[in-house]
Parts: sequence; structure tokens; C-alpha cells
Amino acid sequence: MNSEQQDSNKSPKANLELFLRIWWQQLLFGTKLVIGISWLFGFINLLSNLAFDLFSNSPQQTIPFQIQRLFFSQFVHYYTIDLLLVNICVYKKFEELESKYSTVIFIILILVIGSISQFICVLLQWILSFIYSPFYYIKAYGLWNFYIFCVIQECLAAPNGQSLFLIFPMQLKNKYYPIVLIIFFTLIQQSLTFISTGFVSFTFYLFQNHINQIHHSTIERIEKSFPLKFFMERNDFKKVTNYQDQLEPSVDARELQSVETPPAKLALQGISQQFRSSLVLNELQKDMNQKENECEQPNQEEDEEKKQNESNPSTQFV
Repeated sequence: MNSEQQDSNKSPKANLELFLRIWWQQLLFGTKLVIGISWLFGFINLLSNLAFDLFSNSPQQTIPFQIQRLFFSQFVHYYTIDLLLVNICVYKKFEELESKYSTVIFIILILVIGSISQFICVLLQWILSFIYSPFYYIKAYGLWNFYIFCVIQECLAAPNGQSLFLIFPMQLKNKYYPIVLIIFFTLIQQSLTFISTGFVSFTFYLFQNHINQIHHSTIERIEKSFPLKFFMERNDFKKVTNYQDQLEPSVDARELQSVETPPAKLALQGISQQFRSSLVLNELQKDMNQKENECEQPNQEEDEEKKQNESNPSTQFV
């Protein structure tokens, strides 16, 4: 094998390594943390199924006081290909979620949403196991719960739009997408964790405005606590001070004075059609005529007084 063939074999590997390095550097800290923990457990599972056996969630495993499964089951995957696919689909969703809030809030949301979803899943499967016994043994796991959570938030925000179905070249209407997604994953994994995630997602959408009411000083104290204080100076760590304008708007909209433009006047008059240029010009002409009349009115009064004085000269000497 000559040197040119060796260089051609090395170049794809070098390009892949360069791509992965640049991709990793562009991720935010919270997203890196979640993906890094998942890949750490995935590497352990390559050697053995130790991580999956310790952290996968089911009534049989969790109810005998193995509470750690509620917090870590979302980070484990039985198959490496499943871990790879979910990272491709979910990392962009994580970026958007962390960019919308801050790194600390993102980490808290991941832990809280994941543990609540897993708890509801265990509870549902335990109750239904009295009707269908296999529910007691079915395991729940994986990052797909967070993908469903993020997709439901997007679909509820824009129900009339369309979204890409996973990585397949097909579009689904947002109003139907969450139901299709939940049914699809429930049939594949046969776990109720996706149903519980759907419930948590709808609840979060209804109360998401309460997150913005959290005072930024509280979040700053969490940022400065151990061990986050060692990472908060990183460029990829989004501190809550970057989002202060979102949490506490610097300008109160109620203090702004409204400006009545011609289109605004037409809207107030109940004209719902599109504003034609002639209507706008007519409104401008009316405003100009009104201002001219106001200016001319004092001049007319002065002229009338002069005429009266001229007609009655005796009044000048009174």
C-alpha cells in the first residue's frame, strides 16, 4: 500500500474526528452533561450490562426500595444503536431547551421531569399488573422520554404547523404528532413511560410560565453552589444573568405610550381587512386637515376682533 492510499484511508477518520470535536465544542454544558452520562453508561454496557441492570426501571426492580432507578433510568440504553439514534434526534432539542432557560434550570428540569415520569410509569405499571401481569416486569429506560417532552412542547406551541417525524423524510401535523409519537414508542418498548411522559409534558406546558417567575438571585445561588461553581466560568455554561431580561423585563409594556398611526386607527374602528394605501393616505390627510383647522381657528378669531374694532372706532378710546 503506497502513501497515497494510506492518506486516503486516514482522511475519512481525520474528518470524522474533526467533525465530532467541533460538534462537541458547540454544545452547551448541560447538554454535554446529559449526553456524556448516557455515553458513559453506554460504554459500561458494552463491557457488561451492569449499568442497565442497576438503573433500568420496572415495578419488580424499583418498588423494593431501589429508588436510584427513578433518577438514572433515563440515561441507560440496552442497545448502542438506540443510544446513537436518540442522541442524533434529541441533542438539538436539548440545545433549544437550555438556550430558552439557563444551564442550571435545564439540569433541574432534566432531573425533575425524568424522575417524575419514571415514578408515574412505575405506579401505572404496578397498578395495571394486577390486570396484566407482564407489566410488573417491563423495563423503562432511555432518553426518548425527553425527546417526546420537547416535541410535545413545540407541537402545543404551534398546533397548526408540521414537524419532521424523527429522522424520517416525512412530515406530520403538530396536532396529531404527540399522540402518534407516544403510541409508536409505547408499541416498540411496551413500557408506559411514554404515556407518563406525555402527561408530564402537558402539565409542564400549562404551568411553564411559573419558571420565569423564579427570582434570578435564587438561581445564582445554585450556580455558585458545589460543584457547579467550578464550571460556571466556562463559555458553554449559560448563567441566569444571560436571561435576566427574560425573567425580569427591563421595560414595562404598560408604561409605554401608544402611538396612534393611521392603520391603528383603522383597526380600532373595526376594519379587519388589509390596509390599502388609499385608506392610510386618507387618514393622514384627515390628520393634516384637522391640524390646519386648529391652527387657522386662532387666526380667524383675531381677524374678527380687528374687524369689530374698525367698525366701532369709539371702542378704541374707551
